[in-house]
Amino acid sequence: MLYQTAHILVSLFAKVFFRLKVLGVENVPKRGGVIICANHNSYWDIPLLGCALPRPVDNIAKSELFRNKIIAILFRKLGGFPIRRGKIDRSAMKEAVSRLQAGGMLSYYPEGTRSKDGRLQKAKPGIGRVVVESGTPVIPVYIHGSHCPRLFRQIVIHFGPPIDFKTEIEIAGKEGMHAKTLYATISGKIMIEIAVLKKQLMDRLSSKGASQSFGGS
Repeated sequence: MLYQTAHILVSLFAKVFFRLKVLGVENVPKRGGVIICANHNSYWDIPLLGCALPRPVDNIAKSELFRNKIIAILFRKLGGFPIRRGKIDRSAMKEAVSRLQAGGMLSYYPEGTRSKDGRLQKAKPGIGRVVVESGTPVIPVYIHGSHCPRLFRQIVIHFGPPIDFKTEIEIAGKEGMHAKTLYATISGKIMIEIAVLKKQLMDRLSSKGASQSFGGS
């Protein structure tokens, strides 16, 4: 009930004050484990991405957010769990894989931290490990406009088609590729797909008439 209530309230707020536009959400599977990988611009990304999705999503977030007891309780009730940055957090990785294999949807920000200037950053290898160990597909996402957001300035969330790394994982196993190399390769390819979505959106925005609002979601 709490998740549904929060979803409705954030959706209304986003549509009114950020004129939220969602593109390609039909690419998100209606069921089954899937990782939603997005670029990270601000704290707004988590609630905005959540309200753009058609089904409940769990969030993995930096452990510092859980130091505040009220925020920690609320975040956990909404499906969130912490990860320690700066080192491999095996318990967080295990929790992520467990939720995905149980058929859940998990949002993950491959860059590992917010972009200071809105530009895409290099991905951390952690997402590659989660992909390999869970065996679940990835939906790349580009979030536009959430860096230094302003009221009534439109934010657009662009979902891309799913990426299945099973074949690459099998080939890497046969060739004896080192696990860390595989993780880094997968992480890098995810960011490449996010960059492709960014270019597609930028081209659309710069096309004739696109300088005006997209309209509703």
